[in-house]
Amino acid sequence: MSMQALNQVVARSIVDPSLVKNFAAGQIDDVLGEFEFSPELRKQLRSLEAGSFAEFSLLAYRTVKAAEMPERRIELPSPMEGLLDDEDRMDDEQVA
Repeated sequence: MSMQALNQVVARSIVDPSLVKNFAAGQIDDVLGEFEFSPELRKQLRSLEAGSFAEFSLLAYRTVKAAEMPERRIELPSPMEGLLDDEDRMDDEQVA
């Protein structure tokens, strides 16, 4: 959800010059409050130091990407397991 909110911020900056003006005036937190960022992520975005809105966008992307939880992957057994004999599987599973 946070990446979608960041995309909305960047898209809005293209059509609404007041967003970039707010950034230049140090009032980016007012703008971020309009989007669905978690309080913790909003605090991190507010503390980013950037010389331009483009630089802020890049740093914000990295921050949001790092904050997002990785998708859970399903662990499936190897297709090779079905090709092994029962004895071979037992040998692989035994330790020592």
